[in-house]
Amino acid sequence: MILRKKLPFLLSLILAFALVRAPCLAHAALISASPQDGATVPSGEVVIQLRFNSRIDSKLSRLTLLKAADQSVVQPLETSPVSEGLKARAPDLRSGAYTLEWQILSLDGHLTQGRLNFRVER
Repeated sequence: MILRKKLPFLLSLILAFALVRAPCLAHAALISASPQDGATVPSGEVVIQLRFNSRIDSKLSRLTLLKAADQSVVQPLETSPVSEGLKARAPDLRSGAYTLEWQILSLDGHLTQGRLNFRVER
């Protein structure tokens, strides 16, 4: 009987908590990238920077740079263990088309991945 009287209050409390927590549980989404998808950059060292809309665990995230189907290099990251972005340096890139594949683990425990393409020219 007591539970029946408190049930509406408990349900409204649970609903309020869910609505407040919902934005915190959204997956991390890419909000900016350098180089941008489709960009052309000069040859030499290319600084790769990706920013996300929420914090990620960069220890469990990765960047892989592909020049051809059989050539890929996992890029060492320069970020802190928990941040909103990833940063790496790709030294001595020569002319050609590149694909950057990224995979991140957001703090809510979800993996997100994507890719972007760019060209390097002299």
